[in-house]
Amino acid sequence: MDSCFCRNDKKREGQLRKWVETLIQLRWIVSVLLMLFLWRRSVPLVRPTRIDWNPSLSPQTIQINGHTIFYTVKGEGEPLLMIHGYGAGIWVWEKQIDILSQSYRVYALDLIGHGFSDRPKIPYTSETYVHFLRDFMDGVGIEKATLIGNSMGGGIAWAMAILFPERVDRLILIDCVPPDVLNQVKNESFRTLVAIKDIPILPYLIIAGRNKNSIRLILLECVLDIKLITPEVLNRQYHLSKIKGTTWVLYSTFKHAKEALKLKDQIFLIQHPSLFIWGERDFIFPPQVGETLHQIIPGSKFLKIEKSGHIPMWETPNEVNQAILSFLQE
Repeated sequence: MDSCFCRNDKKREGQLRKWVETLIQLRWIVSVLLMLFLWRRSVPLVRPTRIDWNPSLSPQTIQINGHTIFYTVKGEGEPLLMIHGYGAGIWVWEKQIDILSQSYRVYALDLIGHGFSDRPKIPYTSETYVHFLRDFMDGVGIEKATLIGNSMGGGIAWAMAILFPERVDRLILIDCVPPDVLNQVKNESFRTLVAIKDIPILPYLIIAGRNKNSIRLILLECVLDIKLITPEVLNRQYHLSKIKGTTWVLYSTFKHAKEALKLKDQIFLIQHPSLFIWGERDFIFPPQVGETLHQIIPGSKFLKIEKSGHIPMWETPNEVNQAILSFLQE
């Protein structure tokens, strides 16, 4: 009897996931056809004076190369620097900051062009992000830190370990991007951009045309348990996507993504203690992507998190937090 219920649950889960994937595919066609009618207006960047998802955190800003960067810091001890992914923000670390800050000094920042940080109209290359991270560390007085990065943030972290190894203590790479990101990415929304990347202006228009529903579907691609994408979470990410200048940042980052390939042959040079954490049901970068990187970095460890997708630290925080703490205490 129990096995029958289990099979039915899995069948329903599979049907639900298939329905979501179909919606995602249709979303891109609809967004192009209706773009002229649904074109959204951007909103000015207004930084919060209070972080709703964790009022205990104090919002802070710092000037880095003339641009205002938004971040939070909590705890005392060895520094941990948390780096979010493409288009995201500090909020993806909401389930780590309080736990990790009990033993460490935790910095979580909005990358340049993201979250509540400035969005200058500059080329958003891999070097832009890596040099920005180094300059941020200089600005807040961090000489050396453990870098914890998710998705693109993980890619920035391993690139930092290659280009500025003296600034990195350890690496914790959570479903991180590989050097050949455009060939390895598997989710429908990003594959669509890859397919049209050489058509003038069309990728920019696709990104600019994203509305609340398309942001919801992108979030659904990031998790296995789609019930986690509540209206509150959707509104949080949708607001960030509407801030003036966001379209340029995402478009420029996408257009320069292939440049990370030049670091591909240097990943084996990373000597820092490294832990890969990967959601077993990551539909954006499947676990094989992480396993391949793990085999390249000498002495690295690889942990697969069950029942989790592309942002396991947010979807399954208990397992991920324990893995992070255990690794840091080794």
